[in-house]
Amino acid sequence: MLNKSTLESFAAPCPKQGKLELVHYTSRAYALEAIFGESPITMEKSMWVYTPYGYDPSKKYNVLFLMHGGTDNEGYWFGQGRYRGDDVQKYTDYGNITASMIDHLIYKKQIDPLIVVTPSFEEEVEPYTKLGNRVDSYFASTRYFWLELRNEIMPYLQKHYSTYAESDNEESYRNARKHFAYAGASQGSITGLYSIMCHCHDRFAFIGCFSAGAIRCAFNGKELSVALDEEKLAELCSAIEQEPPVFWYNGCGDDDKMYSSHKETYDRVLKACPEQLHENQNCRFVTHEGGQHDYRTWSEDLFNVLHLFSLNRFSEEFTRSIGKKHNKIWNPTDERQNFTYSGVPRGSHPPLSLP
Repeated sequence: MLNKSTLESFAAPCPKQGKLELVHYTSRAYALEAIFGESPITMEKSMWVYTPYGYDPSKKYNVLFLMHGGTDNEGYWFGQGRYRGDDVQKYTDYGNITASMIDHLIYKKQIDPLIVVTPSFEEEVEPYTKLGNRVDSYFASTRYFWLELRNEIMPYLQKHYSTYAESDNEESYRNARKHFAYAGASQGSITGLYSIMCHCHDRFAFIGCFSAGAIRCAFNGKELSVALDEEKLAELCSAIEQEPPVFWYNGCGDDDKMYSSHKETYDRVLKACPEQLHENQNCRFVTHEGGQHDYRTWSEDLFNVLHLFSLNRFSEEFTRSIGKKHNKIWNPTDERQNFTYSGVPRGSHPPLSLP
Protein backbone atom coordinates (compact mmCIF):
# COMPACT_ATOMS: atom_id res chain seq x y z
CA MET A 1 0.00 0.00 0.00
CA LEU A 2 1.33 3.43 -0.95
CA ASN A 3 0.61 6.11 1.61
CA LYS A 4 2.29 9.02 3.32
CA SER A 5 4.71 6.80 5.21
CA THR A 6 5.71 5.13 1.94
CA LEU A 7 6.40 8.50 0.34
CA GLU A 8 8.44 9.50 3.38
CA SER A 9 10.44 6.29 3.07
CA PHE A 10 11.19 7.11 -0.59
CA ALA A 11 12.41 10.56 0.47
CA ALA A 12 14.76 9.10 3.08
CA PRO A 13 18.26 8.05 1.93
CA CYS A 14 18.40 4.42 0.88
CA PRO A 15 21.09 2.23 2.50
CA LYS A 16 22.24 1.23 -0.98
CA GLN A 17 22.16 4.12 -3.44
CA GLY A 18 22.64 4.06 -7.18
CA LYS A 19 24.93 6.40 -9.09
CA LEU A 20 23.94 9.40 -11.21
CA GLU A 21 26.24 10.45 -14.03
CA LEU A 22 25.94 13.27 -16.58
CA VAL A 23 27.26 12.12 -19.95
CA HIS A 24 27.80 14.11 -23.15
CA TYR A 25 27.47 13.27 -26.83
CA THR A 26 27.24 14.91 -30.25
CA SER A 27 24.07 14.65 -32.30
CA ARG A 28 22.49 16.02 -35.43
CA ALA A 29 19.57 18.37 -34.85
CA TYR A 30 17.09 16.38 -36.92
CA ALA A 31 14.03 18.57 -36.22
CA LEU A 32 15.88 21.78 -37.07
CA GLU A 33 17.20 20.18 -40.24
CA ALA A 34 13.63 19.33 -41.25
CA ILE A 35 12.33 22.82 -40.45
CA PHE A 36 15.13 24.79 -42.11
CA GLY A 37 15.96 22.36 -44.90
CA GLU A 38 19.65 22.39 -44.05
CA SER A 39 21.92 19.45 -43.25
CA PRO A 40 23.86 18.68 -41.23
CA ILE A 41 23.11 20.84 -38.19
CA THR A 42 25.03 19.44 -35.21
CA MET A 43 24.76 20.07 -31.50
CA GLU A 44 26.36 19.04 -28.23
CA LYS A 45 23.95 17.38 -25.84
CA SER A 46 23.90 15.67 -22.47
CA MET A 47 21.80 13.13 -20.58
CA TRP A 48 21.70 11.71 -17.07
CA VAL A 49 22.30 8.02 -16.50
CA TYR A 50 21.31 6.22 -13.31
CA THR A 51 23.03 2.91 -12.57
CA PRO A 52 21.89 0.78 -9.61
CA TYR A 53 23.90 0.09 -6.49
CA GLY A 54 26.40 -2.67 -7.19
CA TYR A 55 26.26 -2.09 -10.93
CA ASP A 56 28.37 -4.83 -12.55
CA PRO A 57 29.49 -4.39 -16.20
CA SER A 58 29.62 -8.18 -16.53
CA LYS A 59 25.85 -8.39 -15.98
CA LYS A 60 23.01 -7.27 -18.27
CA TYR A 61 20.50 -4.63 -17.21
CA ASN A 62 17.07 -3.49 -18.34
CA VAL A 63 16.95 0.14 -19.51
CA LEU A 64 14.24 2.74 -18.93
CA PHE A 65 14.37 5.99 -20.91
CA LEU A 66 12.56 8.70 -18.95
CA MET A 67 11.62 11.94 -20.70
CA HIS A 68 10.77 15.38 -19.31
CA GLY A 69 8.02 17.77 -20.39
CA GLY A 70 8.00 20.82 -22.63
CA THR A 71 9.38 23.42 -20.21
CA ASP A 72 12.09 21.28 -18.66
CA ASN A 73 15.32 19.52 -19.66
CA GLU A 74 17.25 16.28 -19.21
CA GLY A 75 17.88 16.96 -15.52
CA TYR A 76 14.20 17.28 -14.57
CA TRP A 77 13.45 13.75 -13.41
CA PHE A 78 16.46 13.64 -11.10
CA GLY A 79 16.22 17.22 -9.79
CA GLN A 80 19.38 18.17 -11.67
CA GLY A 81 17.99 20.60 -14.22
CA ARG A 82 16.26 23.96 -14.24
CA TYR A 83 14.64 23.25 -10.88
CA ARG A 84 16.46 22.41 -7.64
CA GLY A 85 15.92 18.91 -6.33
CA ASP A 86 14.51 20.34 -3.07
CA ASP A 87 11.95 22.52 -4.88
CA VAL A 88 8.62 21.65 -3.23
CA GLN A 89 6.71 23.60 -5.86
CA LYS A 90 7.97 21.53 -8.77
CA TYR A 91 8.28 18.20 -7.01
CA THR A 92 6.79 16.85 -3.76
CA ASP A 93 6.82 18.14 -0.20
CA TYR A 94 10.04 16.16 0.08
CA GLY A 95 11.47 17.51 -3.18
CA ASN A 96 12.53 15.25 -6.03
CA ILE A 97 12.33 11.56 -5.06
CA THR A 98 13.00 9.80 -8.38
CA ALA A 99 16.43 8.34 -7.71
CA SER A 100 15.58 7.54 -4.10
CA MET A 101 12.35 5.80 -5.13
CA ILE A 102 14.26 3.62 -7.58
CA ASP A 103 16.93 2.91 -4.95
CA HIS A 104 14.35 1.79 -2.39
CA LEU A 105 12.33 -0.35 -4.80
CA ILE A 106 15.49 -2.17 -5.88
CA TYR A 107 16.74 -2.47 -2.30
CA LYS A 108 13.41 -3.98 -1.20
CA LYS A 109 13.49 -6.31 -4.24
CA GLN A 110 10.19 -4.93 -5.51
CA ILE A 111 11.72 -4.27 -8.91
CA ASP A 112 14.74 -5.60 -10.77
CA PRO A 113 17.92 -3.49 -10.91
CA LEU A 114 17.89 -1.32 -14.02
CA ILE A 115 19.57 1.57 -15.82
CA VAL A 116 17.54 4.78 -16.15
CA VAL A 117 18.42 7.33 -18.83
CA THR A 118 16.98 10.86 -18.99
CA PRO A 119 17.77 12.48 -22.35
CA SER A 120 16.11 15.53 -23.87
CA PHE A 121 14.21 16.06 -27.11
CA GLU A 122 15.15 19.74 -27.13
CA GLU A 123 17.35 21.12 -29.90
CA GLU A 124 19.10 24.40 -29.15
CA VAL A 125 21.52 25.48 -31.86
CA GLU A 126 22.36 29.08 -32.63
CA PRO A 127 21.37 30.81 -34.85
CA TYR A 128 18.57 28.34 -35.51
CA THR A 129 15.32 28.56 -33.60
CA LYS A 130 11.94 26.89 -33.97
CA LEU A 131 9.59 28.86 -36.17
CA GLY A 132 6.85 30.32 -34.01
CA ASN A 133 4.61 31.07 -36.99
CA ARG A 134 4.37 27.39 -37.87
CA VAL A 135 1.89 25.48 -35.75
CA ASP A 136 3.72 22.20 -36.33
CA SER A 137 7.09 23.51 -35.15
CA TYR A 138 6.32 23.30 -31.43
CA PHE A 139 6.22 19.50 -31.47
CA ALA A 140 8.84 19.10 -34.20
CA SER A 141 11.41 17.74 -31.77
CA THR A 142 8.94 15.14 -30.48
CA ARG A 143 8.40 13.93 -34.06
CA TYR A 144 12.09 13.64 -34.92
CA PHE A 145 13.60 12.54 -31.60
CA TRP A 146 13.55 8.91 -32.73
CA LEU A 147 16.39 9.63 -35.17
CA GLU A 148 18.62 10.95 -32.39
CA LEU A 149 17.62 8.04 -30.19
CA ARG A 150 18.45 5.39 -32.78
CA ASN A 151 21.52 7.03 -34.31
CA GLU A 152 23.26 8.65 -31.34
CA ILE A 153 21.81 7.82 -27.93
CA MET A 154 21.33 4.06 -28.09
CA PRO A 155 24.74 3.45 -29.72
CA TYR A 156 26.36 5.53 -26.96
CA LEU A 157 24.52 3.55 -24.28
CA GLN A 158 25.39 0.20 -25.86
CA LYS A 159 29.07 1.16 -26.00
CA HIS A 160 29.41 2.51 -22.45
CA TYR A 161 26.89 0.49 -20.39
CA SER A 162 25.91 -3.14 -20.03
CA THR A 163 22.50 -3.67 -21.64
CA TYR A 164 20.82 -6.66 -23.27
CA ALA A 165 21.73 -5.31 -26.72
CA GLU A 166 24.80 -7.39 -27.54
CA SER A 167 25.88 -5.15 -30.41
CA ASP A 168 24.99 -1.84 -32.03
CA ASN A 169 22.88 -3.28 -34.84
CA GLU A 170 19.22 -3.73 -35.66
CA GLU A 171 19.10 -7.44 -34.90
CA SER A 172 20.62 -7.01 -31.44
CA TYR A 173 18.21 -4.24 -30.49
CA ARG A 174 15.22 -6.21 -31.75
CA ASN A 175 16.30 -9.29 -29.79
CA ALA A 176 16.60 -7.12 -26.68
CA ARG A 177 13.27 -5.33 -27.21
CA LYS A 178 11.67 -6.67 -24.01
CA HIS A 179 14.51 -5.17 -22.00
CA PHE A 180 13.96 -1.57 -23.14
CA ALA A 181 11.22 0.75 -21.90
CA TYR A 182 10.29 4.37 -22.45
CA ALA A 183 8.16 6.70 -20.34
CA GLY A 184 7.55 10.43 -20.60
CA ALA A 185 5.43 13.18 -19.10
CA SER A 186 3.56 15.92 -20.96
CA GLN A 187 5.54 16.62 -24.15
CA GLY A 188 7.64 13.61 -23.22
CA SER A 189 4.44 11.56 -23.46
CA ILE A 190 3.83 12.92 -26.95
CA THR A 191 7.41 11.97 -27.81
CA GLY A 192 6.56 8.46 -26.68
CA LEU A 193 3.65 8.33 -29.11
CA TYR A 194 5.20 10.06 -32.12
CA SER A 195 8.80 8.86 -31.90
CA ILE A 196 8.87 5.67 -29.84
CA MET A 197 5.61 3.92 -30.68
CA CYS A 198 5.57 5.08 -34.30
CA HIS A 199 9.25 4.64 -35.16
CA CYS A 200 10.94 2.55 -32.47
CA HIS A 201 8.40 -0.19 -31.78
CA ASP A 202 11.04 -2.67 -32.90
CA ARG A 203 13.28 -1.61 -29.99
CA PHE A 204 10.89 -0.77 -27.13
CA ALA A 205 8.34 -3.19 -25.68
CA PHE A 206 7.13 -1.09 -22.74
CA ILE A 207 5.74 2.44 -23.17
CA GLY A 208 4.49 4.84 -20.50
CA CYS A 209 2.54 7.98 -21.41
CA PHE A 210 1.87 10.49 -18.63
CA SER A 211 -0.53 13.42 -19.15
CA ALA A 212 -0.66 13.87 -22.93
CA GLY A 213 -2.16 12.17 -25.96
CA ALA A 214 -1.72 12.45 -29.72
CA ILE A 215 -2.14 16.21 -30.07
CA ARG A 216 -0.94 19.05 -32.25
CA CYS A 217 -0.80 22.79 -31.71
CA ALA A 218 -3.09 25.47 -33.02
CA PHE A 219 -2.10 29.13 -32.71
CA ASN A 220 -4.55 31.99 -33.28
CA GLY A 221 -1.95 34.73 -32.88
CA LYS A 222 -2.52 35.13 -29.15
CA GLU A 223 -3.06 31.75 -27.56
CA LEU A 224 -1.79 28.23 -28.07
CA SER A 225 -4.38 25.47 -28.01
CA VAL A 226 -4.22 21.75 -28.68
CA ALA A 227 -6.32 19.34 -30.69
CA LEU A 228 -6.02 15.69 -31.63
CA ASP A 229 -3.68 15.06 -34.53
CA GLU A 230 -5.66 12.75 -36.81
CA GLU A 231 -2.66 12.00 -39.03
CA LYS A 232 -0.48 10.94 -36.11
CA LEU A 233 -3.34 8.92 -34.61
CA ALA A 234 -3.58 6.93 -37.84
CA GLU A 235 0.21 6.47 -37.91
CA LEU A 236 0.17 5.32 -34.30
CA CYS A 237 -2.52 2.71 -34.96
CA SER A 238 -0.65 1.45 -38.01
CA ALA A 239 2.55 1.02 -35.96
CA ILE A 240 0.68 -0.89 -33.24
CA GLU A 241 -0.84 -3.19 -35.85
CA GLN A 242 2.67 -3.96 -37.10
CA GLU A 243 4.12 -4.65 -33.66
CA PRO A 244 2.06 -4.14 -30.50
CA PRO A 245 3.75 -3.27 -27.22
CA VAL A 246 4.18 -5.77 -24.43
CA PHE A 247 2.52 -3.08 -22.32
CA TRP A 248 1.29 0.46 -23.03
CA TYR A 249 0.68 2.35 -19.79
CA ASN A 250 -1.27 5.63 -19.67
CA GLY A 251 -1.79 7.83 -16.63
CA CYS A 252 -3.41 11.24 -16.22
CA GLY A 253 -5.08 13.21 -13.46
CA ASP A 254 -8.74 14.08 -13.87
CA ASP A 255 -7.87 17.68 -12.93
CA ASP A 256 -5.28 17.85 -15.74
CA LYS A 257 -6.16 20.04 -18.73
CA MET A 258 -4.73 17.28 -20.94
CA TYR A 259 -7.04 14.62 -19.53
CA SER A 260 -9.78 14.64 -22.17
CA SER A 261 -7.43 14.53 -25.18
CA HIS A 262 -5.24 11.89 -23.53
CA LYS A 263 -8.22 9.68 -22.67
CA GLU A 264 -9.70 10.14 -26.14
CA THR A 265 -6.37 9.13 -27.69
CA TYR A 266 -6.30 5.96 -25.61
CA ASP A 267 -9.95 5.07 -26.31
CA ARG A 268 -9.66 5.61 -30.04
CA VAL A 269 -6.44 3.64 -30.38
CA LEU A 270 -7.90 0.82 -28.28
CA LYS A 271 -10.97 0.71 -30.52
CA ALA A 272 -8.90 0.83 -33.72
CA CYS A 273 -6.58 -2.01 -32.65
CA PRO A 274 -8.85 -4.66 -31.07
CA GLU A 275 -6.62 -7.54 -32.11
CA GLN A 276 -3.41 -5.99 -30.80
CA LEU A 277 -4.51 -4.17 -27.62
CA HIS A 278 -6.33 -5.82 -24.73
CA GLU A 279 -7.10 -3.75 -21.66
CA ASN A 280 -5.42 -4.96 -18.45
CA GLN A 281 -3.40 -7.43 -20.48
CA ASN A 282 -1.12 -5.16 -22.50
CA CYS A 283 -2.57 -1.67 -21.98
CA ARG A 284 -4.17 0.40 -19.26
CA PHE A 285 -5.40 3.94 -18.63
CA VAL A 286 -5.10 5.08 -15.00
CA THR A 287 -7.13 8.09 -13.90
CA HIS A 288 -5.65 9.83 -10.85
CA GLU A 289 -8.43 11.35 -8.76
CA GLY A 290 -7.57 15.01 -8.19
CA GLY A 291 -4.30 14.62 -10.09
CA GLN A 292 -2.97 17.53 -12.10
CA HIS A 293 -0.23 18.26 -14.62
CA ASP A 294 2.68 17.84 -12.21
CA TYR A 295 5.41 15.67 -10.75
CA ARG A 296 3.21 14.63 -7.83
CA THR A 297 0.98 12.74 -10.25
CA TRP A 298 3.79 11.59 -12.54
CA SER A 299 5.79 10.08 -9.69
CA GLU A 300 2.89 7.72 -9.10
CA ASP A 301 2.87 6.87 -12.81
CA LEU A 302 6.60 6.24 -12.60
CA PHE A 303 6.04 3.91 -9.64
CA ASN A 304 3.55 1.92 -11.72
CA VAL A 305 5.78 1.79 -14.79
CA LEU A 306 8.79 0.62 -12.79
CA HIS A 307 6.77 -2.34 -11.54
CA LEU A 308 5.33 -3.15 -14.96
CA PHE A 309 8.80 -3.12 -16.50
CA SER A 310 10.15 -5.52 -13.89
CA LEU A 311 9.71 -8.58 -16.06
CA ASN A 312 9.89 -11.10 -13.22
CA ARG A 313 6.89 -9.51 -11.55
CA PHE A 314 4.74 -8.59 -14.52
CA SER A 315 1.20 -9.93 -14.05
CA GLU A 316 -2.36 -9.18 -15.06
CA GLU A 317 -3.24 -9.04 -11.36
CA PHE A 318 -0.92 -6.05 -10.90
CA THR A 319 -2.23 -4.25 -13.99
CA ARG A 320 -5.73 -4.51 -12.57
CA SER A 321 -4.60 -3.13 -9.23
CA ILE A 322 -2.68 -0.06 -10.44
CA GLY A 323 -4.53 3.18 -10.06
CA LYS A 324 -6.91 1.94 -7.39
CA LYS A 325 -7.42 4.27 -4.46
CA HIS A 326 -5.36 2.21 -2.01
CA ASN A 327 -2.42 2.25 -4.40
CA LYS A 328 -1.97 6.00 -4.53
CA ILE A 329 1.25 7.57 -3.25
CA TRP A 330 -0.91 10.36 -1.83
CA ASN A 331 -4.58 11.20 -1.66
CA PRO A 332 -5.19 14.95 -1.36
CA THR A 333 -8.79 14.37 -0.22
CA ASP A 334 -7.74 12.10 2.65
CA GLU A 335 -7.40 14.27 5.76
CA ARG A 336 -5.78 11.43 7.67
CA GLN A 337 -2.65 11.78 5.54
CA ASN A 338 -2.38 15.47 6.55
CA PHE A 339 -0.30 16.50 3.55
CA THR A 340 0.88 20.08 3.26
CA TYR A 341 1.90 21.72 0.03
CA SER A 342 3.63 24.79 1.47
CA GLY A 343 0.79 26.95 0.21
CA VAL A 344 1.61 26.05 -3.40
CA PRO A 345 -1.25 24.80 -5.56
CA ARG A 346 -0.73 21.43 -7.19
CA GLY A 347 -0.36 21.45 -10.93
CA SER A 348 2.13 24.29 -11.20
CA HIS A 349 3.50 22.98 -14.49
CA PRO A 350 3.51 26.05 -16.82
CA PRO A 351 0.97 26.18 -19.66
CA LEU A 352 2.10 25.32 -23.16
CA SER A 353 3.60 28.24 -25.00
CA LEU A 354 5.41 28.66 -28.26
CA PRO A 355 9.22 28.86 -28.01
